[in-house]
Amino acid sequence: MASTGAKDQAGAATSGAGRFLVLDGMRGIAAFAVILDHVSSPSLQVWFPGRYLAVDFFFVLSGFVLAHAYGKKLEQGTLSPIGFMHIRLIRLYPLYLLGLVLGVVLPVLAALRGWTGASPLPEIATAAAFGVLFLPAPNYAWTGGQLYPFNGPSWSLFFELVVNLIYGFIAKYLTWLVLGVVLVVAAGLLAFTVTRHSDLGPGWLWPHFDAGLSRVTYCFFAGVAIYKLRGAVKLPAIPAWAAVLALIAAFAVPAPGGLRPAFDAFAAIILMPALVAVASGAKVSGIAARVCGTLGMLSYGVYALHVPVLYLLRFFMQAAGVSLPYDFMEVFVVAASAGLIAAAATRFYDSPLRKLLSGREKRAGKPFVAGRSG
Repeated sequence: MASTGAKDQAGAATSGAGRFLVLDGMRGIAAFAVILDHVSSPSLQVWFPGRYLAVDFFFVLSGFVLAHAYGKKLEQGTLSPIGFMHIRLIRLYPLYLLGLVLGVVLPVLAALRGWTGASPLPEIATAAAFGVLFLPAPNYAWTGGQLYPFNGPSWSLFFELVVNLIYGFIAKYLTWLVLGVVLVVAAGLLAFTVTRHSDLGPGWLWPHFDAGLSRVTYCFFAGVAIYKLRGAVKLPAIPAWAAVLALIAAFAVPAPGGLRPAFDAFAAIILMPALVAVASGAKVSGIAARVCGTLGMLSYGVYALHVPVLYLLRFFMQAAGVSLPYDFMEVFVVAASAGLIAAAATRFYDSPLRKLLSGREKRAGKPFVAGRSG
């Protein structure tokens, strides 16, 4: 699943006049694609079997925009690794915490009312305490092995922070030789770990922790490499519409049976970095630019909140005796609800809180980069 001008998977990719608007739009499309991975809609899912590859796209894009926003500062030592992590936490934590709180509501309610199948309240409290610290939950039986049982997509944010920490400390040593070695080793690990797990898009369960870490490590540093390459050579660019269609097509590629893991590894290692590279130079204006900007603004909120929104909607609809006649309708209801809630949360909660926290950090004399981070 950046700042003074750039935003990673947790926001829009901006840079003043040089804003990566097409990447904003693609990020938003990818965030809504992830909804399809969590809402059970066989009639739509069959058309996009690789929808979970959106996470690999997020990771590549994150490396790209963070290198754009902070790479030189980290390399020159004007921004410390700890200062960098302060910025990242300020960007990611508010909406992550909101998603955690919304995700805890139903398990706590079930435990307090003694509903059938309810999880033990002490274990819920412990898992929630780990969540508040942004740490994966203990592997209790009721979690099903999920790293973040109250809000599943948070697994990618955890791995994002892990690789951010690594990048913060090694950015000044990332010569092309070092970066090349990192990419070769990480690509090998990604291919090995992804193909050895039967779960699609592995990374969200304790049993495939290795796959999650290898996916983010390779994809993030591939994004860093793409940004560095942009400064050395002129990368080819494609029209904005072609970039969007190529991303959607990547989610739609059919790869049945044993071909699926192989295609997933290919998509993460080759396809998603290539898409970010050729889309980074694409241009849009007018209405298309505003649409891309809006999608980029909504993307993190949609990603961070759609699962608890899904479960709360199901709960209230069941309580009201409401059922939808077609399975695909739930996808659109959740997407619309998540989009509206993300817009409101971003404007009235996330942005003001991040400004407050960033202002306090600046007044305290800590390393700070002006502007929105994410």
